[in-house]
Amino acid sequence: MAGCDPPDRAGPAAPPSTTSGSVAAAGLGVGVAAPEVNPRPPPHAAGRACHLPPLRTQLAQLLLVGFPGTTANAASRRLVDQGVGGLLLFGRNVASAGQVRSLLRALRSRAEIPLEVAVDQEPGLRVARLAGIVRAAPAARQLGRMPPERVHRYGQALGRDLAGLGITANLAPVLDVTAARWDGVIGDRSFGADPATVSRAAVAFMRGLADGGIATVGKHFPGHGATTVDSHRRLPVVRGTRARLATWELVPFRDAIRTGLDGVMVGHLLVTAVDARAPATLSGAVIGGLLRERLGFDGLVVSDALEMGAIAASWPLPVAAERALAAGVDQLLLSDHTRVTAVLDRLEQAVAAGRLSHARVREAFLRVQRFKRVDRWSSCW
Repeated sequence: MAGCDPPDRAGPAAPPSTTSGSVAAAGLGVGVAAPEVNPRPPPHAAGRACHLPPLRTQLAQLLLVGFPGTTANAASRRLVDQGVGGLLLFGRNVASAGQVRSLLRALRSRAEIPLEVAVDQEPGLRVARLAGIVRAAPAARQLGRMPPERVHRYGQALGRDLAGLGITANLAPVLDVTAARWDGVIGDRSFGADPATVSRAAVAFMRGLADGGIATVGKHFPGHGATTVDSHRRLPVVRGTRARLATWELVPFRDAIRTGLDGVMVGHLLVTAVDARAPATLSGAVIGGLLRERLGFDGLVVSDALEMGAIAASWPLPVAAERALAAGVDQLLLSDHTRVTAVLDRLEQAVAAGRLSHARVREAFLRVQRFKRVDRWSSCW
């Protein structure tokens, strides 16, 4: 759901050419841990001094921003010069494989702190920013019917293609369970109609991406599959009980986290059983209580695009950014690059006024660096 561009179109699915690696269907159930595919970078030698960059730089590193153009133009160069931590590719940035490589090489070489380059490249036709450039895969719903070993190969092929372009992270897999409805808001972007199917296939796809060299961000926590409202337009309400969440929506997230998921994208969802007042993106109960404490997730928490109607209808963008960061989001996704300065100004003012603590900014900054495999500040944990 990230960003506000319309879904891209992809060509017909073709099986990947890679054959290495597999994910066993067994051992993915709740309560069964699996080895991490992307462990933390090792810490520096004990006693090494920790010198974080200035506050404005730390805040800028928390932004993942869409940008215009297919070349490294003034707008995208300015984002990098401002210290933005990540750039998000949309279809508007893509013309050819060579053009994407050139664009990303120019921007990444300009960054003082290594730059994350992320994309929404899901299997299937609906959300495929690099259609025709990377190898296509069947829709997630079709992958959910395949053996995990085959799903892994599709993920690994895509991961290798993305890494070859200079992309570092994919906002995938979708971990939503859609029940009997496959044609709703999430539809065939979901791997299945039950938690076991989604866990099995999504974890296989995730591990394939990781084996291909790509960091993974599962979405849309704590589960968008049962909703009929599109959060691009207005706020969906999830009315299930806590018991239902535990045995249905949360199962694929739990399994993916235990298998090495790098990041979790929180959806713009009002989850009444956990927080009946604030959307999940702005809810400490959802992020801190449910995701961090109950599921034990210590990786990167990413917002969905903060300009989407579910949030924008009630909160101006800079206010939403402050509230999301305060609630526990580590990385703020902005589709509109022209709002970066306003967001940074607001966050800086919030720290100065005491509404946002230095400790919360520091924690988010360090999680972003760990996600990017930047070990310059690993001794600061």
